[in-house]
Amino acid sequence: MPQVENVRKSKWSALIAFLAIDAVQIFIVSILTLDESTPMIIGFNTAQHNPLISVSLFLVIIGLQLITVYYITLGMLRGKAMIEIYPNFDRTQPYACKFPRDDIVNWSKDIATKSGVSLKRIHIMQSPLPNAFTFSLPFIGAVLVIHSNLMDLLTGEEVRSIIAHEVGHIKNRDSLVSIFTQMPSFFVDIIYLYFYIRIGLGAISALLIQFDLVLGGMRILVLAGFFILSRIIAFIAHLLIQNSSRSAEHLSDYHAAVTIGPAPTMNALIRLGQRVEAITSLIEEIRWLESLNPERSGPIAQSELMRMISAYPLDNIDEKNAKTMAPWVFLFTKLKHLQTIYGVNLSDGQIIDVIQPATEKLLETRSEPPPVQQGEKAHPPKVIDWRDADVDGDRRLSSDEIGELVNMLRGKPEKFMFDSEVGMNVLTIDHPDFRSRVLFLADNCKI
Repeated sequence: MPQVENVRKSKWSALIAFLAIDAVQIFIVSILTLDESTPMIIGFNTAQHNPLISVSLFLVIIGLQLITVYYITLGMLRGKAMIEIYPNFDRTQPYACKFPRDDIVNWSKDIATKSGVSLKRIHIMQSPLPNAFTFSLPFIGAVLVIHSNLMDLLTGEEVRSIIAHEVGHIKNRDSLVSIFTQMPSFFVDIIYLYFYIRIGLGAISALLIQFDLVLGGMRILVLAGFFILSRIIAFIAHLLIQNSSRSAEHLSDYHAAVTIGPAPTMNALIRLGQRVEAITSLIEEIRWLESLNPERSGPIAQSELMRMISAYPLDNIDEKNAKTMAPWVFLFTKLKHLQTIYGVNLSDGQIIDVIQPATEKLLETRSEPPPVQQGEKAHPPKVIDWRDADVDGDRRLSSDEIGELVNMLRGKPEKFMFDSEVGMNVLTIDHPDFRSRVLFLADNCKI
C-alpha cells in the first residue's frame, strides 16, 4: 500500500532527523565552555574539549534514566489496580471483566503469534478510563496492559482489534524507540539547564556585586538569546518525535485492520473516542459542581475524581447523558464516601432519596442559557456526529454505515469527530485525531 509505506517512511525519516538534531546538540554542548571572567561567560573551545568527559556524563545520565524507567515500570506492574493474567494468574484475586481471562490470553497470544512477536506478560488494569498500552524492555520483555473499561465498552472482535493495535506497536518496536529517543533529549536539557543557571548567576553577579549595568545587561541578553535558540531547537525536535508518534499510531491501526478487520477496528476507535467525549463532559460538570463550594481550597483531588468517574456507567458513551448524570454521580459519591469511611448511617436507598431533589435543582441551574450578546450569531458545529451514519441506531456502524461516515468526513474536511479534539494543535499531539485515523483506514482498506 503506497500510503502505508509513505507513513512508514515518514515515521523513520522523522526519527532520523530527530536523532541528527540531538547529535548536533550533544556535540555543541560538549564543546561549550563557561568562564565568568569573560563578558558573555559562554563560548566555544574545541581545543579544550575532552570527549571522554562528555561520553561519561552522557552514560551516567542514561544509566540513571534506565534505573528510573525500570523502577517506575516494576512499581506500576505491582500496583493494586494491576491484575496479571499471563503467564501467572492468581484465581483468588477479584476479576470482574466481561470477558474470561482465558479468552483475553488466547486472543492476545494468537494475534502475537500471527504478528511474529512474543508476549511475555499480559495485565488487566482496573480503570474506568478506556485505554491499552504496551512496552518492551530488556529483561522484562513485551508487556500488554489492557484497561478493564475496554471490556465494558467493546465486543470481543473490537477488543481483539485493540489488542492487535497494541501488538502492532510491539512489532514496530515503538515503545523501545519512544524510551531511547527520550534519553539524548534529557541529557541535552540537563546541560542546557546548567548553562542557564551559570549565565544567570553571572548576570546577577554583574548587577548586584560588580554594579556593572552594561555587563549585566549583556549577560541577560546572552541568556535570553541562548534560551530562545535552545528552546527553538528543542521544539523542532519535539515536533519530529510527535510526527513519528502519529505515524506509529496510523501503522498500528492498519495492523489491527489487516489482522482483525477494518469494521471492528473503526468501531473500536469510534466507541473509545465517544467514551472519552462522555468522560470529558462528566469531568467538566463535576468541576463546575465542585466550584459551587465556597470553602473549597483547590481543585478536586484526582483520587476523588476517579471515584466519581467509576460511579458513572462504565459502558456509557453519551456525552449528553454524562452532563445529566453528573450531579447525581457527584452527590452520590460524596455521600457514599461518608457512609464508607466515616460510618454515616445511610443506606444506598436513603442516599438516592436525599440527592434526587438536589440533583433536579442543580440541573435546572446548569441548564439556564447564558445571556446572548447583541448581534451575536450562533456558531455552526465544528464536528461531524458519527451517530448520523448509524441508521439502525445500534451504536455500531455496519460496512455500509462506515462508508456513509467516510463520505461525510471527506465532504467536510474542516470538521473533527469529537468536541474534545476541537482547538487542539494536531501538530503537537502524540495521537492523530480520530477523523484522520478513520480516513487513513478507509483509504488503505478500500472503503
